[in-house]
Amino acid sequence: MIRKIFKTGHSAAVTLSGRALQALGLKLGDEVKIETDQTKGEIVIRPGHKLSQLALDLHTRAKLGQKK
Repeated sequence: MIRKIFKTGHSAAVTLSGRALQALGLKLGDEVKIETDQTKGEIVIRPGHKLSQLALDLHTRAKLGQKK
């Protein structure tokens, strides 16, 4: 699949086809991990956190009954 890099604001962007998103089980709003491999001259995009995943913000207390 060939895509062009284009300017959006002060950044550069590349679009992904619906077929590519579907093949990886991704949808709009999902996060991806982007890595570069300079030795191979490659950009690698991997699925990250999905929008549908529940984010938990858990806190623990050092001692029972101790408040933050």
